[in-house]
Amino acid sequence: MGIEKESTPDGGMNFYEQPKGTAEKECQFHANTLYLCDNLCLMKRLPGSIIDLIYVDPPFFTGKERKAVSRIQGSEFRFQDTWSGGIDSYVSWLKPRLTQMRRLLKPRGLIYLHLDWHAVHYAKVAMDSIFSYDRFVNEIIWRYRTGGVSINRFSRKHDTILVYSKSAKFRIDPWKEKAYTKCRYRKAGLVNYGAGKSEFFEDGVGVYNLVNATDVWEIPYINSQAKERVGYPSQKPQKLMEKIISTSTRKGDLVADFFCGSGTTGVVAQSLGRKWILSDQSIEALKISKARIKNIISGQEPSEKTLRIPILKC
Repeated sequence: MGIEKESTPDGGMNFYEQPKGTAEKECQFHANTLYLCDNLCLMKRLPGSIIDLIYVDPPFFTGKERKAVSRIQGSEFRFQDTWSGGIDSYVSWLKPRLTQMRRLLKPRGLIYLHLDWHAVHYAKVAMDSIFSYDRFVNEIIWRYRTGGVSINRFSRKHDTILVYSKSAKFRIDPWKEKAYTKCRYRKAGLVNYGAGKSEFFEDGVGVYNLVNATDVWEIPYINSQAKERVGYPSQKPQKLMEKIISTSTRKGDLVADFFCGSGTTGVVAQSLGRKWILSDQSIEALKISKARIKNIISGQEPSEKTLRIPILKC
């Protein structure tokens, strides 16, 4: 794989020209860098067991062209999500990428694979094969409300995020949610059940206690007037990424997104004090990602403001 050499002070990867016919060599790696390339080529060059969390939302197998106009760059984005060989072609394209992602995860690392009804069931089978059935952690349902309904089926208003671990040891710290009791005699305060204690609270709705969040997340889709909307097709809400990154990593951990699009993963990772690497095949996508991350950096501590964000070509 021929690589364009670039200087990468303050973070980046040093690539070197490789003679044709030779095996791909592992390359030096630094965080907080954007990569313009086919992510499979990039991942093959990265050293193994370096990433704490991978989030990816690859093409969804919609059979359509996706397009939108950027609010930041003013240019139109387009990408094809069509597969001449059908679902078999799509899965064959996806599997080697998932295999590399597993290799890149640290032993306690996690991967969140974001898809919808078009292909998630096929991806689940592939993930079971690559990570093993026993490494499945969660099937997260992201429920949202958008325009459009069907007259002959239930409206499709959710995406699915498959969560897998590399090993049996991993860490997720779910946030707490209110669980209202149906017992009309329950009062706020500490209750001793004998085998354990539980504290109840009361608000205008009723009496509740705090429990771990479920695997169904209701988060609004980004509406057309939202401040965070940049006009990139398939842009995900920052709130969704905040939940994933804050519960599955700690400050200083490395987060990766190899289909970064408008860079929401990097934006949230930077704001939460995580390191990150992003890649995409669109230079316009990476320019938007860079602009958004620099905007986060400008509001952080002085030491962060000196951070440079290189874009490297593979």
